[in-house]
Amino acid sequence: MAAVVCPKCGGSNPAGAAFCQYCGSPITAAGPAPLPSTPYTPTPAAPAWGPGAGGAGPMYTPPPRRRSRLLLILVVVVVIIVVIGVVSYVFAPAAPTIQISQINFASPDNVCGLDGATASGFVANTTNVVPLSFDVDGANTSSGSGTLPCNIETVTTTTPGFSITNASVPLAVPANETVILSFNVVCPSSSYSGALDITLT
Repeated sequence: MAAVVCPKCGGSNPAGAAFCQYCGSPITAAGPAPLPSTPYTPTPAAPAWGPGAGGAGPMYTPPPRRRSRLLLILVVVVVIIVVIGVVSYVFAPAAPTIQISQINFASPDNVCGLDGATASGFVANTTNVVPLSFDVDGANTSSGSGTLPCNIETVTTTTPGFSITNASVPLAVPANETVILSFNVVCPSSSYSGALDITLT
């Protein structure tokens, strides 16, 4: 049997000794052998989020998409274009206008009795082409019971900057009938306000 160690002086005593042979102290009977110790292995804590988590963890935020950035750039470009258009419209100089207060007809031979006749004017922008048309009948007969036949050969203007195109001449006007005289007035490139003089021959 194994020797017994004195708990007081540490002396080695024969097995079964009740007292230490060195110091006389009583020797306590040995108790059951202690169990071998098991190394402590800590249990890993449950993750705060993800699979197996007890509660809701932080949400996953995907990285921004490139499409969102392109859409933002497109919106900015459109806004810039709109702003430039509005500013250009607001601050652009007003277009010159043509204001014809009255149309005066002159005819050296009093063609169709139109010498001294007048017509209402018009308003247009510069360089516009304004189509005009008028009902024409012959001069009254001496008895006043009808109109005489007549012919219009040319339509011109003496107002500076204006010109006449596409006139429906030569135009024959039968007796006691009404015929339409039409032509285009080409406006000048600068503003004008006043009467328009038309010459008929």
